[in-house]
Amino acid sequence: MDERRAYAALRRHLDGLPVGFPKSRAGGRILRRLFSPAEARVALGLSWEWRNAAEAAAALAAIGLDGEALAREAGIEGGLEAMLKAMASKGSLLMRASEGSFALMPFVVGMYELQIARLSEGLVRDTAAFMYEGFGLELLASGEAQTRVIPIGAAIRPEHRIADYDETEALIRGAGGRIAVLDCVCRRAADLAGKPCAVTERRELCMVFRDFADTVTREGWGRAVGEAEALELAALNQREGLVMRPSNEREPQFICACCGDCCGLLAVAKAMKRPADFVATNHRAAVDAEACVGCGACARICPMEAVAMDGPGRTRAGADRPAARVIEGRCIGCGVCVAACKFGAIGLEALTPALVPPKDTQELLGRLAARRPGLLKKLGVGLKGVLGLRAYPHGRRR
Repeated sequence: MDERRAYAALRRHLDGLPVGFPKSRAGGRILRRLFSPAEARVALGLSWEWRNAAEAAAALAAIGLDGEALAREAGIEGGLEAMLKAMASKGSLLMRASEGSFALMPFVVGMYELQIARLSEGLVRDTAAFMYEGFGLELLASGEAQTRVIPIGAAIRPEHRIADYDETEALIRGAGGRIAVLDCVCRRAADLAGKPCAVTERRELCMVFRDFADTVTREGWGRAVGEAEALELAALNQREGLVMRPSNEREPQFICACCGDCCGLLAVAKAMKRPADFVATNHRAAVDAEACVGCGACARICPMEAVAMDGPGRTRAGADRPAARVIEGRCIGCGVCVAACKFGAIGLEALTPALVPPKDTQELLGRLAARRPGLLKKLGVGLKGVLGLRAYPHGRRR
């Protein structure tokens, strides 16, 4: 298998994962950045489900490839398993060291985020182009959301009776101490592009748990932290008005602290006329016009531009000052506006029925695989998003 055919085969293989890898020029350049020709062939023996080196070798043999020979070709001492470990150290696949097993990840969320130590201007440019060349549609139209939005702590009131999977502190406490922090890849990418984040100057604000935490700590891409420090970091992120976005799991692998300024996944949703259709969330904001003074603090801080200052009703500041209004279809329920309002005029309401996320990554990927849409459905979802039509029957993703 020559080099060109190796990358073409890898692209097709990745496109068969629960989150696909559409054909594009930028995508081809990305694969060459993340995989050597020999690594591209070795990856053909892996899946999104965990496999050990022997299972990967058997899968390679089934398509006429010799994993041990590929390791020798790559100059790796120790054979196929050592080569898989080397690939994990580059962030091109995930390793569960306790079991000696390996798995392929989606490009986003997965391989790209684990390039934090190897991020370059070229990869940032190629990733932006890849989004426009088809991968953005892949993310928008996937049958299950990879991430979800949960309310920031200041927006949660006792009467909400919020579920643990929608509460930041509960997710951190449930990680069993396997927690690490690392720099935000989106903000590092914005720095490289010469457009630094306007919302925060900090960079170390993303948290990872479980397998992701083990990987980040083992490879030195971030640092392990205790529960207390993780809770402090979460509180600081929320005070700065950042959106809490964990992986769409009851036992999440990460919690990102996002903004509408430079975060890739939010930017893709924000570009749609109804961002809420493309985000898994259990809440949305609602305004009490009688309590609103029309100051506009909520509109200024909203990362989705979901609040307009043209609401009906007489505000406390007088009839000549319109109240805030939540724009239907744009609110993603992050609660940032609630924390910004000093007058208690905006709050969160629960959406029904509540969306219960998958238990863990394997269940999430299984759902993504089972619900992956065909090309026509993807195009239909994308067209509805551009036109502002309801993209999903209930106006929000699972």
